[in-house]
Amino acid sequence: MDKNATQMMKFSYILQNKDGRGRRVPRGQSWQWVHVVQDLEQLTPILEWLTKRVHVDELELMNVYLDHVEITSPQYAGLVFEAMSHVRYSKITAPHRVIDMSELTTASTQQSLQALRLVYRQSSRSALSVS
Repeated sequence: MDKNATQMMKFSYILQNKDGRGRRVPRGQSWQWVHVVQDLEQLTPILEWLTKRVHVDELELMNVYLDHVEITSPQYAGLVFEAMSHVRYSKITAPHRVIDMSELTTASTQQSLQALRLVYRQSSRSALSVS
């Protein structure tokens, strides 16, 4: 493996809406999000978003893992975010929906590239017709 290659980390968590107060997840459901991040700098905005979901939307934060290790483990003792004290782990809670953010990012990147190619083709054609 190339020593300059970037090591990607998988970050996953579940947000559960037990009592129906939260708006992002339907009442009684648990949704799981999966992200792929390069470093802790990319993880920071996700952790801030999670804190808002726990406090503002009153959702329960569950099964938070970074590279398949519980985020509350001693291995990640230096990683602190406001909602960390609210993390709960459950082996029986299965998500009703899984949202893979890396697939969504790839899809939006592909759409952006296709749009750029279309603009490039159109500008190339108009340049040829002018000359």
